[in-house]
Amino acid sequence: MNTCSLLLVTVVVAAVVCALAPSPATADPYLCPWRTVAHPEDPFIQNLGSWAVDQQHTVMHFEKVESAKAQGVGQCTSMTRNYELIIDASIRGTPDDGDDYKYRAVVYVINFTQPQKVISFGAIPPSHRPPAAN
Repeated sequence: MNTCSLLLVTVVVAAVVCALAPSPATADPYLCPWRTVAHPEDPFIQNLGSWAVDQQHTVMHFEKVESAKAQGVGQCTSMTRNYELIIDASIRGTPDDGDDYKYRAVVYVINFTQPQKVISFGAIPPSHRPPAAN
């Protein structure tokens, strides 16, 4: 086999391996256990919640992140994480009638920097809401 053929075979094998390797963001074997974030009032967590609301709904007003969990992606010690946030938000332009709007967002973040992707965002029905933190 000449050098060009060997190089071509190496490139093709590398491409196949990369194409078949699951993405750490979505592959279950690469996900670590969820861990409760001890201080959801941390500015990073609050900014993450505000960003998630802004990405999904222009008619919503972010109030605060009530609770949060983090999940390592890839190696459990890596700085790449999924964050599950329980968010308090209100609908802009509606009278405050005492309704309590809560949403669950999962956000993918690389290296503790800017959020990369909102994986999911949805309202939490009152019957499925976690108990409020005291």
